[in-house]
Amino acid sequence: MNHQFWVIVFALALCAPADLCLSLAMAESLKIAETDATLTISHGQKIVLVYNKMSPAVPEGIDPIYHRSGFLHPVTTPKGKTITEAFPKDHPHQHGIFFAWVKTTYGDRAIDFWNLAGRTGRVVHERVVNMSQNEGRVEFEVDLIHRAENPSVDILRERWKVTVYEPGDDYYCFDLESVQQALTDTPLVVEKYHYGGMAFRGISKWLTKADQDKRGSGAIQLEPSSFLNNSGQDRKLGNHTPSTWVALSGTIEHQNASIAVLSHSKNFRAPQPARLHDSKPYFCFSPCVTDSFEISKTKPLRSKYRFLVTDAPPNPDWIESLWLAMNE
Repeated sequence: MNHQFWVIVFALALCAPADLCLSLAMAESLKIAETDATLTISHGQKIVLVYNKMSPAVPEGIDPIYHRSGFLHPVTTPKGKTITEAFPKDHPHQHGIFFAWVKTTYGDRAIDFWNLAGRTGRVVHERVVNMSQNEGRVEFEVDLIHRAENPSVDILRERWKVTVYEPGDDYYCFDLESVQQALTDTPLVVEKYHYGGMAFRGISKWLTKADQDKRGSGAIQLEPSSFLNNSGQDRKLGNHTPSTWVALSGTIEHQNASIAVLSHSKNFRAPQPARLHDSKPYFCFSPCVTDSFEISKTKPLRSKYRFLVTDAPPNPDWIESLWLAMNE
């Protein structure tokens, strides 16, 4: 019986339509799983990214004020290398991929949603709205709250739609769409400032030696890293340059890894200025560098970014082609 059963199964597999086999393979290779604390998208047995519904445990030696939910970490390369970091000792308020404003005004209150030690504001996960798995992609939608503290007031609701595409041979690709809208009749004024917005924090091994020496970040075995933008500029020349994309790359255990973040042409004040830190593995797209602006009930802020994660140095022509495809 067992022999006949497997003969039949094998025969059915041979006769199955090609598109059915393809869809079954996709269903097995790209999937989403939810727990009380996280949403995890994986490809086969490898994690692509994790969305944190609850704050991970704050490491020993880090002030608990730095707890945070509503961010992506870990984000990994196709070879399984983690390229993001949360609670880095040098700047424990930076968490993987996150979206926060620094200098804002709400009525007569000054609120900083980025630097959590100030205890004036933070961004938190509110709820999972939707999850879906379709041919060639997995998506989820979540709501986050930008909250003032002491006293507590919910200022903005932010909807994230994260779409992870079926991986290429040697890269992961996902989009993050954000809509921020005021929850009260008082708008949030995002003041002119030199950083704040959609941010990426890389691993502490990618700190520069100057930063480690200056900050005393501990005995970290540093590895080389660098920035590159669509104009061919590095971290020094590219800082605050309006950019369509920025790539951060380096080595992890002596093997290449990189992430490129592509900013959509319809984003507010596109091409947006990019804050490239002079010594840390972190950057953000910052429309507030140009001037102040308001987010209100009637004027929400809509943004879209594409992320390309590889185990290779950045390829400008390839990144540019995917930026153009995103904007078709």
